[in-house]
Order: sequence, then structure tokens, then C-alpha cells
Amino acid sequence: MSLVLSGLILCGCQAPNAEHGNSNTTTNSAVTSAATTAGKADPKVVEEVKELLARHDKALNDQNLDAVMATFSNDPKTVVLGTGQGERFVGQDTIRQAYTEIFKDYDKGTLETSCDWKTGGADESGKMAWLAATCQAKDAKSGVKRDYVLNVSGTVVKQDGGWRFVTLHMSNMTGGPPPQTPKN
Repeated sequence: MSLVLSGLILCGCQAPNAEHGNSNTTTNSAVTSAATTAGKADPKVVEEVKELLARHDKALNDQNLDAVMATFSNDPKTVVLGTGQGERFVGQDTIRQAYTEIFKDYDKGTLETSCDWKTGGADESGKMAWLAATCQAKDAKSGVKRDYVLNVSGTVVKQDGGWRFVTLHMSNMTGGPPPQTPKN
């Protein structure tokens, strides 16, 4: 179930970014800020990565499996990781199976998210970029609403003239924070 919940993170990363006061999505802004701060990323690369994230998020919210899969690399080592043991999906077929299960756990169009922390960047060559975020998420299944926090990180590469995920790690805490270590 944790992958099912965490599968919704990318939409969460796309919520409007109040921190920057514009309509850019939060993960998109994370890539923009990190790349701009470093002074290394081509603005065109940043825009292209934003477009990939927007396509993934729309497909996820629309529960369009083919459109989701079009955002992933065809490299057989492409991987999606979840929170727990066994939540490792390598290659197109297993990633497709994972998203098929994710779609069963929420109603289409019910996801609301906002990310309180985000970061990202792109390499100087314009062939690789990365992102990370922590997001508050809400969705519903058959009228039952859920609230949860998700973490996501990913790596994207330029492939066949477009950007594709080669890694995507989504996780959520289930069972509370870890115990505090007493200070001596």
C-alpha cells in the first residue's frame, strides 16, 4: 500500500508553487532554482524537464497508463522504488504493473498536493537532470479522503529527442516517525 500512496507524489510536486508566487509547479521550480543557482543549466533544458513532469502528472491524475509509461526510459534498467521491501520495479513491464495497481487506490481527479521542500538541477551537457521533494497530498477513493506526506526523487535523461525518467523513488512513512535517541 505504501507504493500506492507514494505513487501519487509526482502530482504533488506539480502543485502551484506559492513560494515563488507564480504558476510554475513546485518540482519544476525546484529544477529551475537549483539549475539557475548553479548557473549551469540551459533554460531550454529546464523547460523541457518541466514539460516531462507536467505530462507525467497529467497522465497520473487522468489514470492514463500509456501516457505515464511514455514518461519513462525504455532502458531495461529503468527503476521505480517505493518505501518497503519488494517495492522495486525494474523495466517497462513491471513499472506498468505497478502503476496499474496505483490507479486502483484513488479516484481519478481527486489528488491535491503541495510541496513544502524541493530541489533539483541539471548537468551542463543538458542530458541529465535530477529532482527531489517532500509533499503534502490528499486524495479520495469512493468518497473516503486521505491525507499523507510523500517524498520523491528522480533522475531524468534525454532519450530519443525527449526527457524520460530512468529512476523514480517514491516513499511515505507508515507508522510514525522513528524513535528519538536519548541525549546523554
